[in-house]
Amino acid sequence: MDRGSVRDQATTGDSGTASTRTVDRALRLLIMVLEGGSGGTLTELSRSAGLSPSTASRLLATMAAHQLVRRDESGRYRAGIRMMQLAAATLREDSLYDLVSGHLVTLAEETGETALLGVAAPPDQVLYLRQASSPRQEVQTGDWTGRTIPRQQTALGAALDGTPSPRGYLTSLRAGSDVIAVAVPLIDHSGQIVAAISINAPVYRTTDADIERYGQALMRHATAISAALGAPAHQAGH
Repeated sequence: MDRGSVRDQATTGDSGTASTRTVDRALRLLIMVLEGGSGGTLTELSRSAGLSPSTASRLLATMAAHQLVRRDESGRYRAGIRMMQLAAATLREDSLYDLVSGHLVTLAEETGETALLGVAAPPDQVLYLRQASSPRQEVQTGDWTGRTIPRQQTALGAALDGTPSPRGYLTSLRAGSDVIAVAVPLIDHSGQIVAAISINAPVYRTTDADIERYGQALMRHATAISAALGAPAHQAGH
């Protein structure tokens, strides 16, 4: 092999590494824009990503050209129309997303609290996929859609893990949190846990009787959802 061939291979390798690094930086920036829903300014995003403002600006401009992000009037970067289209298309392919919608709305109406759908998110988190809030309460627990929580020591995490409970539902109150959660797993046609539904409520207005009421309502709806997913009869009702 002549020196020119060696030099060409080295150049190609360096170029590939640089390209991978650029993609990694762009993806990190995109995730930061999307997380939390409020976006971020160029300064905030570049600092969080550990990038120079010029590098972050160049990457964001490229993503904006593809309509993955947009810059609003206040200078904050937010999800672009193409990103919204991709998210909508992805959710349309998930039958669980639409199937659970009506149940969450009914649960929120029945309990007077926020009802949520959660799925496992690797490696050890839970992703809130959908939410319905009660119109009866002025104080809500906030919009959790798209956010993640730890799988350990949470009601949704325990439900997704199949943690047994003599009551049929699981509860959690994390240290420092002012929200209590009650959750129940959802079973599909293969008998596997594919998701979980929960009720999140402020601690200050939640009694033991309320928790029991939320748990019973969740189990009733989980049975109906699991049956619709084709769960074996002996498992649909957990």
